[in-house]
Amino acid sequence: MESAWFFKHSVIILVLWCFKISELLIEGNIFEHVNLVGYTQLVLDEDRNQILVGGRDSLFRLSMDDLAVLEATNWTSPPDHMLSCTSSGQSEDNCHNFVRVLLLHDYDKVFTCGTNSFSPTCTWREADDLSRINETKSGKAICPYSPHHNTTALMTDSGELYTATIIDKLARDPSINRHYSNADLRTEQQNSKWLNEPNFVSTYEFGNFVYFFFRENAVEYINCGKKVYSRAARVCKSDKGGSILFEGKWTTFHKARLNCSKPGKFPFYFDEIQSTFYSEDEQRVYAIFTTPPNSIAGSAVCVYSVEDFENAFNGPFKHQKDSMSAWMRQQNGHSETRKCVNESTKGGVKRSSQKSADHLVMAQKYQLMDQAVQPEGGEPFIIREQIRWTHLVVDFVVTKHDGLNVFFLATEDGYIQKMMRLPATSSSPSITCLVEDIKIVPNGKPRPVKAMKLSYTKGAVYLSTNGNILKVPVQRCSRFKTSSACVNARDPYCGWDGWKCTPPPGGNPHADRWEQDVSSCPNLDQPEDGAWSEWSTWSSFSVSGDPMVDKCQGRSRSCDNPKPTNGGRRCQGAGIEVANCTIHGQWTDWSEWSACSQTCGYSFRERKRQCGNPPPKYGGRLCKGDDIEKQLCKGQPNCPLPPVNGRWASWSGWSSCTKDCNGGIQTRRRGCNQPSRGGQNCNGNTKEWRMCNIQDCDEISRISPWTEWIQTNRTGGGYFEQRFRFTCRATVPKRKMIKTSFAKSQARFCHNNGHGCQTAGQLRNSITSIDTFSSVDRVLRKFCRYKRKLFQKYCNCRTLGVFLVCQKCGYG
Repeated sequence: MESAWFFKHSVIILVLWCFKISELLIEGNIFEHVNLVGYTQLVLDEDRNQILVGGRDSLFRLSMDDLAVLEATNWTSPPDHMLSCTSSGQSEDNCHNFVRVLLLHDYDKVFTCGTNSFSPTCTWREADDLSRINETKSGKAICPYSPHHNTTALMTDSGELYTATIIDKLARDPSINRHYSNADLRTEQQNSKWLNEPNFVSTYEFGNFVYFFFRENAVEYINCGKKVYSRAARVCKSDKGGSILFEGKWTTFHKARLNCSKPGKFPFYFDEIQSTFYSEDEQRVYAIFTTPPNSIAGSAVCVYSVEDFENAFNGPFKHQKDSMSAWMRQQNGHSETRKCVNESTKGGVKRSSQKSADHLVMAQKYQLMDQAVQPEGGEPFIIREQIRWTHLVVDFVVTKHDGLNVFFLATEDGYIQKMMRLPATSSSPSITCLVEDIKIVPNGKPRPVKAMKLSYTKGAVYLSTNGNILKVPVQRCSRFKTSSACVNARDPYCGWDGWKCTPPPGGNPHADRWEQDVSSCPNLDQPEDGAWSEWSTWSSFSVSGDPMVDKCQGRSRSCDNPKPTNGGRRCQGAGIEVANCTIHGQWTDWSEWSACSQTCGYSFRERKRQCGNPPPKYGGRLCKGDDIEKQLCKGQPNCPLPPVNGRWASWSGWSSCTKDCNGGIQTRRRGCNQPSRGGQNCNGNTKEWRMCNIQDCDEISRISPWTEWIQTNRTGGGYFEQRFRFTCRATVPKRKMIKTSFAKSQARFCHNNGHGCQTAGQLRNSITSIDTFSSVDRVLRKFCRYKRKLFQKYCNCRTLGVFLVCQKCGYG
């Protein structure tokens, strides 16, 4: 029932001046990149006129003027980290390096941390060269492991880093931490009274305190069910932690509920904080709160001053004695636990070990404040039904007669709503007016805003969605073409200078010739011309009544951006476009018959058609049937037989080689089939030859057996006998081809008296053997003189070798 009444009591007047996404594209104020996914980080570095952007595996520097890329640096996870990540069961989409912390420190240093495939890491880089890494540090307890976990971080001027995030892989250990200080501290681990499944939103530095804004399951409501409360927690910057059991733990951690509700007998609460904006000039925190996701959609903006926080944190605590007890208000007489001063001495900062034991007991016992932080005015500045805001920035605009707060609120479906809050007067309450509705995504592609920053110097809002960074100007005065349209638009940034609608000339809204009226919400009676919405995405639809068309692609737009009102002109042009219809193919008419393929004998003629009347388009069916038709030509005379040319028969096999070695010849033959009817003879040779067995023959030797003993001469006392043996060598293929090259011989002397024959025994040559018989020698010499002719017959043939008798006789 709560949702039924709260909408009745919010005073909101709406005027829909719609800013089209196409205008952003024309002005070139969009930067697109595939790695701009997840919780994209944005930091405005106005000293260098640049925006620092952290995405997936990437860091960018963009120009604040036109979002031109000044630098793009890859920062990917090592392959082994990605493999380890996927091996642990994570999806490939999660196993990248998602930048979750991006801070500008000390003018020119950039501190950035990424999930690094569930192995968080941090680096120090140069603001004008992001590729230069000066130092690499572990990102544990600074950056979450998962890209889906919230985190917030702040670095003080002294270099102390305050973070709030999930610090383990299983998402069971949320923690608020301090790093890079004399005493690194964290919240109590696994203690739901400190943090109970929080979703961290933001953190700010207020004087001696650091504040954290988040939503969590309300531990004080646990006995009544489950409910989410929004919180503000704070710690002292001078906290040095406790001792023994409290060592490394905060001793000044306190938290309070943030109340953003419509008051009444039964207040309607907007319990879930989504985004904050801190105005240093006003010392105020503007915060968006929404209803739960499973409730009726609604959003509110509440504003808190520093004094509102002090009132809550200086009050009593809320304490539960044990798990079976109710939460009760508890006065704390130890005001020391809520003091936050620089406890400095000449020798340095006092350690918390010097603090009283009672103080540490109180710090461990009390964290939750009894009173909630109440918003200014006791109720939300803005309430809106049926919408969920996700981010906001606030600008204070000096107008012709006063100053106004202008809110830029991002919706979860891709709109930026520009609102102004008119202060209450004696005759009317404060009023919130919707001045402009800015659509930042194309039709049919709702995307929530992930980050949002306001630049006062550039007069623009910079924001990120999945896939892009956009620059949206805070004013578009030039769209009003007449004085009445300009003034009645009630845009706090615009006025009429006598010729056109402009921002204050020279930045002076009090200029005499500049006309502006923002005393009320925009004039709804002013005629307003209609304007087209963006085209919808192309979609397919069926077509009836035409058998040749099945489906078409179409898109539409409507004349509601804005609708023509109060006599304004209607939109010009068509509201529907049709294209890419699926057209089925149809045949053209047959062509004339062609000439026959030849003038005699068996021949054909043909005709053709094409599938082009119309041709199939965009998935249409092809024509059925053949595109060529053939027909036999009749009555053709027989064709004369053609001449037959001679054709070679196949080669015969190669003949045997004429030699076994030292080179021979092989031949083969072929025949030519006889040509007929005037055909030509075969062209070429009938015989081919080739060398064979060209290797050298091996040397072969042959020794003949001894011949019989032959009587060669006779003397008075006996006679001589001699026998022969021949030895030959030659490089011929066969032994029978060997010719005698020389001969050897043996001789003996035989006695007539029957005493047998005498030899030289085992002598090696006959000459030596005969020389041993002096008597035989004398006989031979005598005999040779009478037998000269006989021995000349043998001795003249040198091929017989050494012939013993011839040698002795002098004929050798």
